[in-house]
Amino acid sequence: MNAAITEIAYSANEAHEASTSSEAREAAVSAIPFAKIAVRYRGPMTKVIDDCTLYRRLPTQIVDCDPAMFTFMAQNPDALVEIWKQLGISRVSLERTGENTFSMADGVGTTGKLVIVEQTCEADAQNRIVMFGEGAYEGKPFSKPVHAQSVLLLRSGSMVETNGRTYVAAQLDTFLKIDRTSLELFAKAIQPLVGRTADRNFADTMTFLSGFSQASEIRPEQIERLAVNLPRITPDRQQQLVRIAYQTGKQNEAGTRVRVADHSEHVTR
Repeated sequence: MNAAITEIAYSANEAHEASTSSEAREAAVSAIPFAKIAVRYRGPMTKVIDDCTLYRRLPTQIVDCDPAMFTFMAQNPDALVEIWKQLGISRVSLERTGENTFSMADGVGTTGKLVIVEQTCEADAQNRIVMFGEGAYEGKPFSKPVHAQSVLLLRSGSMVETNGRTYVAAQLDTFLKIDRTSLELFAKAIQPLVGRTADRNFADTMTFLSGFSQASEIRPEQIERLAVNLPRITPDRQQQLVRIAYQTGKQNEAGTRVRVADHSEHVTR
């Protein structure tokens, strides 16, 4: 796993580009540890992958970010969405309904459920998170709800660059199966538009995480005020976020993470 993530982080010339190739798809499927996934999810996931309407490996994103902060947000996507809502960035709703289950709604007709079916998260954001989603869209221009299932594979790693900063590289593979045959042709026809939208959303999310992490370095007390006022996040997870923010701030004070203002270098590999 570590070898695979190292390849993600350092093969930027190829990884920065989105891919729908059979090679990328096969590599993604091979990286999903089905033996570690509960039996009740294996069948539905296999159906999605084998009868996939759209597959896309989104462009790898490499951002300046504390690895512990990235991992917390990857494991707690509901916390990230709650922060967006508190800041007025998004109206999307993602509520935790169990240890690894979530309900979601975008406010404009899409609702669904998301399950983290397997996750292996280690130090320095050496992560693999596999998700299975089921949802539906109800609204114009369709007369009936459109149902879909998805399999998501998020992998990440981190590295210290020559400017002394720690960067997290993240890659997301997406498999989407739309149930209505007539809409599959439509979805494939607009795949370039859908793909670019997904690419942009992923890039924007990673950029936000980078900014949030750097804010923790400079003003961890502001992150604390935000964290303890997240209404749908349990107190233990609020405190976990606060601890990460202050730890990031201490690292910055100690000089183990160089201030952003002191350097203008970017990842160029």
